[in-house]
Amino acid sequence: MLTVVQAATIVVALGFGTVGVWTITTGRVALPWLRRSVRRPIVWGVGTLVMAGALAGAPALPFTVFVPLLMAGVALVGIAQVSRPRKGSSDAAASGAVPLGRPAPGACRPR
Repeated sequence: MLTVVQAATIVVALGFGTVGVWTITTGRVALPWLRRSVRRPIVWGVGTLVMAGALAGAPALPFTVFVPLLMAGVALVGIAQVSRPRKGSSDAAASGAVPLGRPAPGACRPR
């Protein structure tokens, strides 16, 4: 019999997996409210896929395997949001990141 916790874990794992695959294939974060904060969307997508795999395998994996996998995914997602994009990389263009000191395209400039 499927418990509520197991059903919720499956739903979250499927959601993370879907968003991760979408982000890796398109190069853009699928969730609009995260697009500006994610600087390396491909790394972010890989992190969500690792977390999805850890959650999907949680019932079968021992604790000593599940927790490091989950933490590795969390670390990749954190790195993707904190690190600066490489110059000229597709990650920089896809995330919409603007170098510091320059106004965003279409931003109002003081006259």
